[in-house]
Amino acid sequence: MKKGRHRRFEEARALKRGPDIDIEAILDEPSSALDDADDDYDDYEEYQPGGWVSPEAE
Repeated sequence: MKKGRHRRFEEARALKRGPDIDIEAILDEPSSALDDADDDYDDYEEYQPGGWVSPEAE
C-alpha cells in the first residue's frame, strides 16, 4: 500500500478518470492497514498569531 500524499494523489486521479471506477473499493480501505506515517499532521499545532517568538529575542 502506498502512503501519504502519493496515495491521496492516486485516489483523486482515479476519481477523475470517469464513472467506470469502483469508488467503494477506493474508499473502503481497512483502517488497520494505515501506518503512523499517514498521520503527518498530528505533530503540528494550529497557528496562533503572535505565538511564535524568535529564540534570539529571548
